[in-house]
Amino acid sequence: MAYVLTICYAGKTIEMSKSFSARYKKKGMVRGKNEKPTPEQMLKINERNAETKLRRLINTNYGAGDLHITLTYKKDNRPDPEEAKKELDKYLRPLRNLYKKNGEELRYIIVTEYKNKAIHHHLIVNVVDSVPIKEFDRLWKNGRTRFAYLDNTGQYAALASYLIKETRATFREQGSPSRKRWNASRNLKKPIIKKKIIQAKEWKKDPEPLKGYLLEVDTMKEGIHDVTGWPYQFYSMVRIGNG
Repeated sequence: MAYVLTICYAGKTIEMSKSFSARYKKKGMVRGKNEKPTPEQMLKINERNAETKLRRLINTNYGAGDLHITLTYKKDNRPDPEEAKKELDKYLRPLRNLYKKNGEELRYIIVTEYKNKAIHHHLIVNVVDSVPIKEFDRLWKNGRTRFAYLDNTGQYAALASYLIKETRATFREQGSPSRKRWNASRNLKKPIIKKKIIQAKEWKKDPEPLKGYLLEVDTMKEGIHDVTGWPYQFYSMVRIGNG
């Protein structure tokens, strides 16, 4: 007997997914009801998958001291989404050059919201010593900037969830400038995902964290997967300290 263990390494976090399948299952195990998801269920599944992907991307590429920047527009000069895309390009171009001039690379993730609130942009960027924070404010000519530093936990699930919710009502619309939930620079690292076949009849109901890691109890999920119909278990761990 065996089950599939999928491990995702993303910065200071490790996500563990355990599952059975038609090939790897306990003797006598019956697959749960596997019906085609309704459109509403599919939207929730897609949003959950997008949140997972963005969380792992942020966790892999950013850490303590990096920035979450909100860029707003003056009330009497708010552009439509297509014009806003051009304003972003005008903002990012000199930032890239400034980083390059100092031997660094700008790494960013961008989310734009414009339907439920006044149009604005969220940026996650890496901070380097050679580029003063004031430059992020100076180069934005269209309105205000708000800054929030990422903490030292290495786990930015809450930020990823917030950003996905920001795009919920707009990213598929015809007027959306990118038709994506987010845009990112091409130089971002990808999380490392590995799969193993574990020769065991079942997994521990109460998993233990790896040495040097803390189990994130609130991430623990176990049950019947709503897509595959097979039993699964999920949890994440975060590295303790700065090592």
